[in-house]
Amino acid sequence: MAFMKRSYGGVQPYIPCGLLRIRLPFIHFKISPPEIVTGLMNACTSYGALAVLITTLGLDPEVAWALVVFETMMYTLNWLLGEPSICGWITPAMAIVIVYLEGFDPGIVRLQALTAVQLELAAMFIFLGLTGLSKKLNTLVPPGVKAGIVLGAGVNAVYARLQQGGAVDTVTVGCMAGLIVVFFLMFSQRIRSRMEKNRVLQVLGNYSFLWAVLVMFIAGGISGEFNYSFSGQIFKVPDFGALFMTVSPFFIGWAAPTIWISSLPIALIAWVIAYGDFITVQQLGMQAQREDEYIEFDTNRTNVICGIRNLVLALFAPYPALAGPLSAPYCVATYQRYKVSGRQGMDSIYDGSGTNLIFTVIGLFIYPLYEAAAAAAGAMLVVVLCIQGFVCTQICFDLANDKLDQGVAGMMAGFILARGGGVGLVAGIALYLLLANNSKIREDYRGNKEKQRLEDEETARQIAALEERRRRFQAGEQQEEPSARE
Repeated sequence: MAFMKRSYGGVQPYIPCGLLRIRLPFIHFKISPPEIVTGLMNACTSYGALAVLITTLGLDPEVAWALVVFETMMYTLNWLLGEPSICGWITPAMAIVIVYLEGFDPGIVRLQALTAVQLELAAMFIFLGLTGLSKKLNTLVPPGVKAGIVLGAGVNAVYARLQQGGAVDTVTVGCMAGLIVVFFLMFSQRIRSRMEKNRVLQVLGNYSFLWAVLVMFIAGGISGEFNYSFSGQIFKVPDFGALFMTVSPFFIGWAAPTIWISSLPIALIAWVIAYGDFITVQQLGMQAQREDEYIEFDTNRTNVICGIRNLVLALFAPYPALAGPLSAPYCVATYQRYKVSGRQGMDSIYDGSGTNLIFTVIGLFIYPLYEAAAAAAGAMLVVVLCIQGFVCTQICFDLANDKLDQGVAGMMAGFILARGGGVGLVAGIALYLLLANNSKIREDYRGNKEKQRLEDEETARQIAALEERRRRFQAGEQQEEPSARE
C-alpha cells in the first residue's frame, strides 16, 4: 500500500521539483498486481532491437543484453519524475537511425555517431520543454514534409528488414509466423470490430505483439531455425561496467565535428516523429480520467523527461531506438483498466504505470527470457519494423492535405530510402519550397496553427471540466459515486 493518500478528486501525492513531480513506490503509489503481468509481457518486447545492437553496432551478445537492460531501466524515470504514461522507444525513427549508422564503417565510429544523434535529440527535448516552444516548432513543419518523414520512416523500416539475404531468408518460418499473428491480431478488421464485445479478443488484440513473439518462439524452435541454448541460470545481473567501457563516449571518445553536423537532421526527424506521441499520450490520459483522481498532463514535462532519458542513454549507453514518450499497447491497456476498474481495482494511474515499468525491468533479469530472445532476435526485429511500416503509412495519408503534399511525401520517402534521413529531409524541404506557391505555404502554416489551436482548446476544455468537478467535490456539492469509494 502507499503511505501517502490523496483526497478524493485530488492529485496523487508527490515531491515537487520545479516542472517535475517525484513519486516513490510504497510512499506515493503502490504496486498494482495485474500490471505485474503486463510489465513482464513488456519485458519480452524490450528485446526487439537486440539484433541491431549485435549486427549494426557490432556488440557482444552479453554487452547487448546489458544495454537493453540499462535502456529499459531508464523507463522508470517516467514515473519517478511525474509522467503517468508508459513510455517506450521512438520506434519509427529506428530504421532511419540504423541506415544512418550503417553509412559509417563498422566499429566505434557508429557508436559515436549514435551518441551524437541521441545527445542532439536530448538537447531538443529539454530546450523545447523548458521554453514551451515545441508547439511552435511543430507548426513550422509543413504537412507534406511531416508526411514524408513518417512515410520515409515506414518504407525504410520494411525495406531494411526485407532485403534479400536478411532474416526473412534465414529464419523464414519464424518471421512469417510472427508477421501473420501480429498483423492479424493488431490490424485485422475481423478482430478489431469484435474486440469491444469479446474479452478474449481484447486480450489477444491489446497484447498482439506478445502473442506474435510467443508463436514465433514456438514456430522457430520447431522448425529448427532458432538455436536455443539455455545455460540453466534463472536470474543474472548484467556487467554494466563492461557495457559502459564498450559504448560510453567517456571511454570510446566523441564523434568528429562532421558527424555532429550530419546527425542533426536525424535528430530533428526523430523529434518530429515523437511529437505525435506527446499529443497521443495526453489524449489517452484525458479519455481515461476518473472522478476520484485529477491527473496532471504537461507536454513540456513530457519533453523534458524524454530529454533526460535520452541524455543519460547518450552518455552511458546510446540506444538506436532512442527514448520516446509512449509504448502504445501497454499504455492503452493500463489506461483502459484504470478507467473501468475504479479505485478499488487501481487506486491511482501511477499504481498501474509505475508497476508496469518496474516489472518490465525486473523481467529483463530473468535470463532464460534473454536467451530465447537472442536466438530469435533477427525475426523479432523484422516483426517490430514491419508493424511500424504499416502504421507509418497509415499516418502519412492522414497528414497530407492535398495531392502536392502526397507527391512531396512520396519523393521525400524515396530520398530517405536511397540517400538516408539527412538528405531526405533537405530534399523534402527544398521540393516543398520549389513546388508550393506563397498561398499554399501560408495556408499550410495557418492550417497547422488552427489544428494546434483546436487541440489546445479541446485540452483546455477537458481540463476545465476536470477542475470544475474537482471544485464541486471539494465544496461538497457533488458526492462520490459508490463504485469509486474505497
